[in-house]
Amino acid sequence: MGDEEEVYAEEVYAEEVYAEEVPPESAYGNEGGYGYDNTYTEVTHEGYFSKLGNSFAGICCGIVLFIGAFPLLWWNEGRAVDMYQAINEGRKIVVEVNSTVVDPTNEGKLVHLSGLAEPTQNLTDSAFGVDVTMKIKLSRDVELYQWVENVKTAKKDTVGGGTTTSKQYSYSKQWREYLVDSSRFSKPGYNNPTSMPYTSKDFYSDVIIGAFSLPQTLVTAMSVGSTSLGVTFNTSMIPAYNTLAQSKPESVYGEGFYFGTPSSPQVGDTRVSFDASSGGVVSIIAKQTGNTFMPYEAKSGAELYRLSMGTLNPEEMFEDAKAENKTVTWILRFVGALVMIMGISTILQPLAVAADIIPCVGDCIGAGIGIVATLIGLFLSLVVIGIAWVANRPIILGVAVGGTALVGLLVFNGFRRKSVRSRNLDMPPEKNELQLE
Repeated sequence: MGDEEEVYAEEVYAEEVYAEEVPPESAYGNEGGYGYDNTYTEVTHEGYFSKLGNSFAGICCGIVLFIGAFPLLWWNEGRAVDMYQAINEGRKIVVEVNSTVVDPTNEGKLVHLSGLAEPTQNLTDSAFGVDVTMKIKLSRDVELYQWVENVKTAKKDTVGGGTTTSKQYSYSKQWREYLVDSSRFSKPGYNNPTSMPYTSKDFYSDVIIGAFSLPQTLVTAMSVGSTSLGVTFNTSMIPAYNTLAQSKPESVYGEGFYFGTPSSPQVGDTRVSFDASSGGVVSIIAKQTGNTFMPYEAKSGAELYRLSMGTLNPEEMFEDAKAENKTVTWILRFVGALVMIMGISTILQPLAVAADIIPCVGDCIGAGIGIVATLIGLFLSLVVIGIAWVANRPIILGVAVGGTALVGLLVFNGFRRKSVRSRNLDMPPEKNELQLE
């Protein structure tokens, strides 16, 4: 009860000190006027036993992280080997095809081709009346002017094992592509709209490469640069049913529109911009299915399904896939090791909290726990990675098991012979002679 009362008292004090810094509300929140500073500070105190209880509750989370790191590391090694084997298999069986003709004899085979990717239709964003001619992608980017809450946190350990936390909240108006939920703000008075009438969206054309049609998954993978829209923007383009046009004054803003007053932006103002991408030369490795492409499943179970910009031969694309596989493998190894270290550190955290009754001692033990958790986590991660690496390579595993068995047999025979010699030397001479006879 003492801890709870202490927290409550601190919070009440903070409310009383900073209550005048909360600005009044307006239709869409405070607009930065009235002479108020858009900051608020909250000070809370957590007692020793409350901290200790929370640290013990965190042990369950630590155990989950610790256990979960093992299958993650193991799976990653298997995934890496499967992809490596798929790449090697692909190198041996890939068929070079001409993009201008669909050859039925290559049905179901892993094929490689290069050619010009071209759109087959115009794209339209009907909500804003924007039409572009023969582009692969039309992008609509929507930004909403909103209140954003920023938090700076400072913690200080106190004598007796408690912790005083100071949180300084500041509020500023910024453009965001997503809706900021102001109902979660620490203090009221900064109100954002509850929804975005329109959000960012990409529109894609059907795309062909010679006689082949590109599936949507490969079209979205194309990293083509921006190109001119070829559109002259004016507000008359916007349909009458557009929700933004019905509620706010509209104006042309760059390659798009501004809904509100650009010279004096208010919370709730919206700006919409457009961008387009044209075609380009691409290279593909995938399974030929009719006049399109699908992922090719190798014997290892991994899939080969790649699109690269530019003209690349099969070997270059497989080398890129190999490098990508290596990078992903190391990233996941790092993530697995980090998860394991976090799990161990969380499990041991009650020791540091228990020692926090003397602040400097708690800090030292906390640092020691971090070092120990890192060393143990790295060691166990390397062990799991090593075992999984060998286990996923049958030939190496067979050699390792056979070699271990042979070494074990030799060591056993060596100890056995040594034991026999030792017993013979300990016998009286006459028994030794009898034994020899």
